[in-house]
Amino acid sequence: MQPVQLAQTGQTGPGLRALRAAAALLFTVAAGAQAPPDRGPPTSLPVLPVLPVLPAVPAESAPAAVTASDGRHLLRAQGGQLQMQDNAGHILRTWPLRGLQGHAGTVLAMFDAPPRHSFVLVLRDLAELWEISYDPAAEPIFDGWVHDYRMGEGLAQPGYLGIRRTRLARPLVAVFFDSRMPWLVGAEPGEPVGSPPVLPLAAVVLHLDIRRAVARFALPDQPLPDQSSPAQPSPTQFQSGPALQPLGGTRLWHEDGRWLLRLPATAGWAVYDSQRWVLLRHEPR
Repeated sequence: MQPVQLAQTGQTGPGLRALRAAAALLFTVAAGAQAPPDRGPPTSLPVLPVLPVLPAVPAESAPAAVTASDGRHLLRAQGGQLQMQDNAGHILRTWPLRGLQGHAGTVLAMFDAPPRHSFVLVLRDLAELWEISYDPAAEPIFDGWVHDYRMGEGLAQPGYLGIRRTRLARPLVAVFFDSRMPWLVGAEPGEPVGSPPVLPLAAVVLHLDIRRAVARFALPDQPLPDQSSPAQPSPTQFQSGPALQPLGGTRLWHEDGRWLLRLPATAGWAVYDSQRWVLLRHEPR
């Protein structure tokens, strides 16, 4: 695949970050040029010599509520809806947990992203990723692609307490996220193959600024439970848990001026440069 230069997270609004990220992608992919030299981690964020292991989030451990870094906003998943509350407990806004097509879903994982002044939500059974800004100065949201924003196309929604949606090919079954990065990694299931059946999985890197996938890597196949019972869910609805941890052991750290991402591989681990999304090496388990 062609190298991809990712936008770095700064203190600018999501619209400006989207323009910069889109321009970087167009330059690198369309021109076929070498990626710009590695400039290391975002300068506005702390650089840690050693990072803790950040495990993927299994479905059953999704938190019921997440508090924002500003201390003034709390996002709560309750029944079939989301509620945003202020620090006094007043409800600021409520959203149904439904996609643009009207399909219902539940929360797989919720995160606070302090550098972005937003909450990031991964939804079970919905092929959408949500980001909700708690920044009163957030720029308007267009539910189309980045070019809709640049061309002023479509109807804008308020950026503050609005949902920025990233369309997915399939609902995710697990996720890895570090709030210092403008992207996250989701485990995307395929259709089961073989006998006994196994579930093919791919690690999809989703860039939050441009709202699309920028890289895709194979993950080890996962065995499926016995599906002879009609009560078993379909593969695309298979929920991560003790039997399915496709991103278990995923780790992000800073080394020699760049951020490295370790993902599970068929034999050991695969280590990637998270700016160019190229494989650097394999490591044994």
